[in-house]
Amino acid sequence: MYLVLIVDLDDDVGRKAGLKTPILGRENCLRAAIKLGLADPGDSDINSILGGVKLYDELKKDNEVEIALISGEKNVESKECAEKIKSQLDFLINLYNPKFIYLVSDGKEDELIINYLERKDIFVWKKRIVVKQSETLESTYYLIQEFIKKTMEEYIPLILTFIGFSFLLYAIFADMGWRIVIGILGIYILAEGVGVRKNLINKFKKGDEFEVGKIEPIAIIAFLVINILGLLYAYSITPHSKELNKYVGQFILNFLDPLTLALIVLLVGRFVDRMIHSKENIYDIIKRYLFYLISIFILREFLINGAKYLMGDLSFIIFSLYIIIYLIIVMILTIILFSKGKND
Repeated sequence: MYLVLIVDLDDDVGRKAGLKTPILGRENCLRAAIKLGLADPGDSDINSILGGVKLYDELKKDNEVEIALISGEKNVESKECAEKIKSQLDFLINLYNPKFIYLVSDGKEDELIINYLERKDIFVWKKRIVVKQSETLESTYYLIQEFIKKTMEEYIPLILTFIGFSFLLYAIFADMGWRIVIGILGIYILAEGVGVRKNLINKFKKGDEFEVGKIEPIAIIAFLVINILGLLYAYSITPHSKELNKYVGQFILNFLDPLTLALIVLLVGRFVDRMIHSKENIYDIIKRYLFYLISIFILREFLINGAKYLMGDLSFIIFSLYIIIYLIIVMILTIILFSKGKND
C-alpha cells in the first residue's frame, strides 16, 4: 500500500479554511485546496495539496495508493503541534497500514515527522513542492520574517528609547553625552555577549530566587567615602577668598567630579540590585535608571552654572534660563517615561 501524505505543519487549512484534519481521499483534498485558495491565494500549502494530488494520479495507474492531508498547530515547535501530528499519523498507519509513504511538503519544517515514520518501519520518500523561490531563499525569507517580527515586538521600544536618550544626552552634554551613550551601549553589548540579560529573563520567568547578595549597601558606603574624600580634596585645592560667593562657587566646581562619581556609583549599585532581586519588568527598570542617570548630569550642569553665577561669570537671567530649561527637560522626560495609558 502506497500513501501520499501531504503535511501542513502550521495548520493553514484549519486556521484559514476552517477544515479539520486528517482529510482523506482525492476529492476531499481538492476541495481543501480550493477552500484554502479562496481564503488565501498566496498560501504555498495550496501547491503542496495540488502536487500531492498530481502524484496520487500518477501512482494510481499502476499501484494501490491512498492520499491524505494532515496538519499541526500554528506554533510548529509546540507540544500541542507534535501531539496532533503524531495522533493523525497513528490513525493513518492503523487505517491503511502503508509500507511506502510519499511525503509531500512545501518546506523543510514539514519533514520533522520523517524520523517518527521510519521508526515505524515505513519507507519515506520526500517530494518537495517549491514555488518560484528556492528552498534556501524560502528558509532565509522566513528567518528574516521571524527576526523582524521579534524585533518589532521585543526590541523596537527599547531601541527607540535608547536612541531618544542618546540624542537628549548629546543635546545637553555634547561630547560627554556620546561617552555616556557609548559606555551604556558597551555595558549592554557585554551583558548580551556573556548571556547576562538572557539568564536574568529566564530567572524571572521561572520565578527562581537569586543567591547574589545586595550590592546597594556597598554602593552606599562607597558613595559616602567618595563624597568625604571629595569634600577634603575640594577644600584643600580651593584658594581662600575674602568673597564668600566666589569661594563657594570655586569649591562647588572642585567638588563636582567626586560628587558625580559618587552618585553614579550609588545609582549603579541600586540598578544592579533591582535587576537581580526585583521582579519588575526589566524594560521599566532600564527606563527609570536611564532617567536617573540623565538627572544626575542635569544636576551637574545646574551646579556648574550655579557656581559660575556665584563667581560672577554668569548673569542671573542666563542662570534662570538654564534652570527653566532643565526643569522643562525633567518634566517632559517624566511625562513621556512614566505616564500610564488607559490600557496600562
